[in-house]
Amino acid sequence: RRSVAVGARSVMTKFSVIVPTYNERRNIGILYLLLRKAFEDPRCADDDFEIIVVDDNSPDGTQDVVKALAKEYNDDRLLLRPRPGKLGLGTAYVHGLAHATGEFVVIMDADLSHHPRAIPEFIAKQREGNFDVVTGTRYVPGGGVHGWDTRRKLTSRVANYLAHVLLNPGVSDL
Repeated sequence: RRSVAVGARSVMTKFSVIVPTYNERRNIGILYLLLRKAFEDPRCADDDFEIIVVDDNSPDGTQDVVKALAKEYNDDRLLLRPRPGKLGLGTAYVHGLAHATGEFVVIMDADLSHHPRAIPEFIAKQREGNFDVVTGTRYVPGGGVHGWDTRRKLTSRVANYLAHVLLNPGVSDL
């Protein structure tokens, strides 16, 4: 846990990692271990964190795997917050935010397209500039995705291009 002196008291930095899932039984265990490893990095080893898995009633047993991981590792930081059905990614984030207790939130995909090894770098960047938001992108040197087929990559590129043309958000990845 990391303590930062503020006046006469000390404030702990806690991160809530929100992971929406649907049929991620094969990935959730790997992601869980990679997240734990990321928070062992010296840049954030003293911080506290929680992992909030928002599962949309996966028929593949994702919830059972999450429960087994929490029990096996005796980890009360791994929190399952299930929903009754497939309700969508955006509302899964909202559901996760409603359960988050951290000062900062990290949003991860369970399909391993976002690698947890970037988290310490993001935390360092946030602290460096006291930023409210730090985001990653696939479309800069060092960025990218793993495990995506050509169709998914093309869909992502086209969607991002259209978003830039129509919305002009000033960021490289939406």
